[in-house]
Amino acid sequence: MKKIVLALAVIATVACFSSCNKKCTCKTYAAGVVVTTTEDVELDGKTYKKCSDLNQIIIETPKTGMECE
Repeated sequence: MKKIVLALAVIATVACFSSCNKKCTCKTYAAGVVVTTTEDVELDGKTYKKCSDLNQIIIETPKTGMECE
């Protein structure tokens, strides 16, 4: 019985952590300068699995576009 309760507790804990929405901080650059910073951008989990999936760097040097972490 104790093993069953322990197994259910572990499953419930894993389910709680996997259902949380991850939040990212995104910075928009123009000619290498940060123009805006947006915090708490939520990932939907289907299209974007990690913050770096939101990156939209158009030009690398000087950096222009959006970078999320």
